[in-house]
Amino acid sequence: MRKNSKLKWALLWGAGLRIVLGIAAIPLAPLLYRDNFLILVLLRPTKEVLLAAGFLARAGNVRLPEIVIAAVPLMVLGVWHFYYLGRQFSTEIKNNRLPLIGSKILPSKRIKDLEKVLDRKGSRLVFLGRLAVFPSALLGAAAGSSDMPSKEYLPADGLGAAASIVEVVGAGFLLGAAYKEAGIWITVGGIVALAAAAIVFGRYLRRNGS
Repeated sequence: MRKNSKLKWALLWGAGLRIVLGIAAIPLAPLLYRDNFLILVLLRPTKEVLLAAGFLARAGNVRLPEIVIAAVPLMVLGVWHFYYLGRQFSTEIKNNRLPLIGSKILPSKRIKDLEKVLDRKGSRLVFLGRLAVFPSALLGAAAGSSDMPSKEYLPADGLGAAASIVEVVGAGFLLGAAYKEAGIWITVGGIVALAAAAIVFGRYLRRNGS
Protein backbone atom coordinates (compact mmCIF):
# COMPACT_ATOMS: atom_id res chain seq x y z
CA MET A 1 0.00 0.00 0.00
CA ARG A 2 1.29 3.47 -0.86
CA LYS A 3 2.14 5.48 2.26
CA ASN A 4 0.35 8.80 2.60
CA SER A 5 1.17 11.19 5.44
CA LYS A 6 -2.34 12.68 5.73
CA LEU A 7 -3.96 9.25 5.57
CA LYS A 8 -1.58 7.91 8.24
CA TRP A 9 -2.50 10.63 10.69
CA ALA A 10 -6.21 10.41 9.90
CA LEU A 11 -6.11 6.66 10.59
CA LEU A 12 -4.13 7.21 13.79
CA TRP A 13 -6.50 9.82 15.22
CA GLY A 14 -9.46 7.70 14.15
CA ALA A 15 -8.03 4.77 16.12
CA GLY A 16 -7.61 7.06 19.11
CA LEU A 17 -11.25 8.07 18.86
CA ARG A 18 -12.29 4.41 18.73
CA ILE A 19 -10.40 3.73 21.96
CA VAL A 20 -11.89 6.80 23.66
CA LEU A 21 -15.43 5.71 22.72
CA GLY A 22 -14.83 2.26 24.18
CA ILE A 23 -13.52 3.73 27.44
CA ALA A 24 -16.35 6.27 27.67
CA ALA A 25 -18.88 3.44 27.35
CA ILE A 26 -17.69 1.82 30.60
CA PRO A 27 -19.09 4.39 33.08
CA LEU A 28 -22.14 4.83 30.87
CA ALA A 29 -22.87 1.10 30.73
CA PRO A 30 -25.35 0.96 33.66
CA LEU A 31 -27.46 3.73 32.10
CA LEU A 32 -27.23 2.41 28.55
CA TYR A 33 -27.96 -1.17 29.62
CA ARG A 34 -31.42 -0.23 30.83
CA ASP A 35 -32.73 2.10 28.13
CA ASN A 36 -30.27 2.27 25.21
CA PHE A 37 -28.53 -1.06 25.07
CA LEU A 38 -27.88 -0.93 21.32
CA ILE A 39 -25.85 2.26 21.84
CA LEU A 40 -23.70 0.32 24.28
CA VAL A 41 -23.19 -2.37 21.63
CA LEU A 42 -22.30 0.33 19.09
CA LEU A 43 -19.72 1.92 21.40
CA ARG A 44 -18.25 -1.24 22.93
CA PRO A 45 -19.03 -4.48 21.04
CA THR A 46 -16.93 -6.66 23.35
CA LYS A 47 -17.68 -10.28 24.19
CA GLU A 48 -19.23 -9.43 27.54
CA VAL A 49 -21.53 -6.85 25.96
CA LEU A 50 -22.55 -9.26 23.20
CA LEU A 51 -23.16 -11.97 25.78
CA ALA A 52 -25.53 -9.59 27.56
CA ALA A 53 -27.09 -8.81 24.18
CA GLY A 54 -27.95 -12.46 23.67
CA PHE A 55 -29.43 -12.60 27.16
CA LEU A 56 -31.60 -9.56 26.45
CA ALA A 57 -32.58 -10.93 23.03
CA ARG A 58 -33.90 -14.07 24.75
CA ALA A 59 -35.97 -11.82 27.03
CA GLY A 60 -37.32 -9.94 24.01
CA ASN A 61 -35.74 -6.60 24.93
CA VAL A 62 -33.65 -6.31 21.76
CA ARG A 63 -33.73 -8.01 18.38
CA LEU A 64 -30.89 -10.11 16.98
CA PRO A 65 -30.58 -8.22 13.62
CA GLU A 66 -30.27 -4.95 15.52
CA ILE A 67 -27.44 -6.40 17.64
CA VAL A 68 -25.50 -7.44 14.54
CA ILE A 69 -25.97 -4.07 12.84
CA ALA A 70 -24.82 -2.22 15.97
CA ALA A 71 -21.78 -4.49 16.48
CA VAL A 72 -20.34 -4.40 12.96
CA PRO A 73 -18.93 -0.82 12.79
CA LEU A 74 -16.39 -1.20 15.61
CA MET A 75 -16.15 -4.96 15.94
CA VAL A 76 -15.39 -5.53 12.25
CA LEU A 77 -14.62 -2.26 10.49
CA GLY A 78 -12.80 -0.93 13.56
CA VAL A 79 -10.39 -3.89 13.50
CA TRP A 80 -9.90 -3.54 9.76
CA HIS A 81 -9.03 0.08 10.48
CA PHE A 82 -6.10 -1.21 12.57
CA TYR A 83 -5.01 -3.46 9.71
CA TYR A 84 -4.61 -0.46 7.41
CA LEU A 85 -3.08 1.53 10.26
CA GLY A 86 -0.44 -1.19 10.60
CA ARG A 87 0.28 -1.04 6.89
CA GLN A 88 0.70 2.72 6.92
CA PHE A 89 2.97 2.70 9.98
CA SER A 90 4.87 -0.53 9.19
CA THR A 91 8.25 1.21 8.89
CA GLU A 92 7.80 3.09 12.18
CA ILE A 93 6.70 -0.11 13.94
CA LYS A 94 9.75 -2.02 12.70
CA ASN A 95 12.13 0.79 13.70
CA ASN A 96 10.40 1.67 17.00
CA ARG A 97 9.94 5.24 15.82
CA LEU A 98 6.27 5.83 16.35
CA PRO A 99 5.09 9.27 17.53
CA LEU A 100 3.91 9.46 21.16
CA ILE A 101 0.22 8.86 20.45
CA GLY A 102 1.18 6.17 17.95
CA SER A 103 3.26 4.27 20.52
CA LYS A 104 0.23 4.14 22.82
CA ILE A 105 -2.14 2.92 20.10
CA LEU A 106 0.39 0.68 18.31
CA PRO A 107 2.78 -0.77 20.92
CA SER A 108 5.68 -1.98 18.77
CA LYS A 109 6.80 -4.85 20.99
CA ARG A 110 3.35 -6.43 21.25
CA ILE A 111 2.77 -6.04 17.51
CA LYS A 112 6.14 -7.62 16.69
CA ASP A 113 5.38 -10.53 19.02
CA LEU A 114 2.05 -11.04 17.23
CA GLU A 115 3.80 -10.83 13.86
CA LYS A 116 5.98 -13.81 14.82
CA VAL A 117 2.95 -15.92 15.70
CA LEU A 118 1.14 -14.71 12.59
CA ASP A 119 4.09 -15.67 10.39
CA ARG A 120 3.81 -19.25 11.64
CA LYS A 121 0.05 -19.69 11.52
CA GLY A 122 -1.28 -17.06 9.11
CA SER A 123 -4.98 -16.61 8.51
CA ARG A 124 -5.92 -19.51 10.78
CA LEU A 125 -4.75 -17.46 13.77
CA VAL A 126 -6.76 -14.46 12.52
CA PHE A 127 -9.92 -16.56 12.44
CA LEU A 128 -9.39 -18.41 15.73
CA GLY A 129 -8.31 -15.26 17.55
CA ARG A 130 -11.79 -13.88 17.09
CA LEU A 131 -13.24 -16.81 19.04
CA ALA A 132 -10.99 -16.28 22.06
CA VAL A 133 -10.05 -13.47 24.42
CA PHE A 134 -7.41 -12.16 22.03
CA PRO A 135 -6.25 -8.67 20.93
CA SER A 136 -7.90 -8.67 17.51
CA ALA A 137 -7.17 -4.99 16.83
CA LEU A 138 -3.45 -5.41 17.52
CA LEU A 139 -3.43 -8.64 15.51
CA GLY A 140 -4.94 -6.62 12.66
CA ALA A 141 -2.15 -4.06 13.02
CA ALA A 142 0.40 -6.90 13.03
CA ALA A 143 -1.14 -8.35 9.86
CA GLY A 144 -0.93 -4.95 8.20
CA SER A 145 2.63 -4.18 9.29
CA SER A 146 3.82 -7.64 8.20
CA ASP A 147 2.30 -7.08 4.73
CA MET A 148 -0.22 -9.90 4.99
CA PRO A 149 -2.33 -9.47 1.83
CA SER A 150 -5.76 -7.92 2.39
CA LYS A 151 -7.32 -10.70 0.29
CA GLU A 152 -6.05 -13.16 2.92
CA TYR A 153 -6.59 -11.12 6.08
CA LEU A 154 -9.98 -9.50 5.51
CA PRO A 155 -11.98 -12.68 4.69
CA ALA A 156 -10.38 -14.61 7.58
CA ASP A 157 -11.10 -11.83 10.05
CA GLY A 158 -14.61 -11.21 8.68
CA LEU A 159 -15.52 -14.88 9.01
CA GLY A 160 -13.98 -14.99 12.47
CA ALA A 161 -15.95 -11.92 13.56
CA ALA A 162 -19.19 -13.45 12.25
CA ALA A 163 -18.45 -16.71 14.06
CA SER A 164 -17.65 -14.77 17.24
CA ILE A 165 -20.96 -12.92 17.12
CA VAL A 166 -22.85 -16.21 16.66
CA GLU A 167 -20.79 -17.84 19.43
CA VAL A 168 -21.20 -15.14 22.08
CA VAL A 169 -24.70 -13.86 21.29
CA GLY A 170 -25.88 -17.47 20.95
CA ALA A 171 -24.36 -18.34 24.32
CA GLY A 172 -26.09 -15.35 25.88
CA PHE A 173 -29.39 -16.45 24.33
CA LEU A 174 -29.00 -19.97 25.75
CA LEU A 175 -28.00 -18.61 29.14
CA GLY A 176 -31.10 -16.44 29.08
CA ALA A 177 -33.16 -19.56 28.56
CA ALA A 178 -31.30 -21.29 31.40
CA TYR A 179 -32.01 -18.35 33.69
CA LYS A 180 -35.71 -18.59 32.96
CA GLU A 181 -35.82 -22.34 33.48
CA ALA A 182 -33.18 -23.05 36.15
CA GLY A 183 -32.47 -19.79 37.94
CA ILE A 184 -29.58 -17.45 38.45
CA TRP A 185 -26.86 -19.82 39.68
CA ILE A 186 -26.94 -22.05 36.60
CA THR A 187 -26.70 -18.91 34.48
CA VAL A 188 -23.79 -17.49 36.48
CA GLY A 189 -22.00 -20.82 36.25
CA GLY A 190 -22.42 -20.84 32.48
CA ILE A 191 -21.08 -17.30 32.16
CA VAL A 192 -18.01 -18.11 34.28
CA ALA A 193 -17.34 -21.30 32.30
CA LEU A 194 -17.64 -19.50 28.96
CA ALA A 195 -15.35 -16.66 30.08
CA ALA A 196 -12.76 -19.09 31.44
CA ALA A 197 -12.77 -21.12 28.22
CA ALA A 198 -12.27 -17.99 26.09
CA ILE A 199 -9.40 -16.78 28.29
CA VAL A 200 -7.66 -20.16 28.27
CA PHE A 201 -8.06 -20.45 24.49
CA GLY A 202 -6.63 -16.94 24.04
CA ARG A 203 -3.58 -17.79 26.15
CA TYR A 204 -3.12 -20.99 24.18
CA LEU A 205 -3.14 -19.06 20.92
CA ARG A 206 -0.58 -16.56 22.22
CA ARG A 207 1.70 -19.35 23.41
CA ASN A 208 1.34 -21.80 20.53
CA GLY A 209 -0.11 -19.74 17.72
CA SER A 210 -2.55 -22.41 16.64
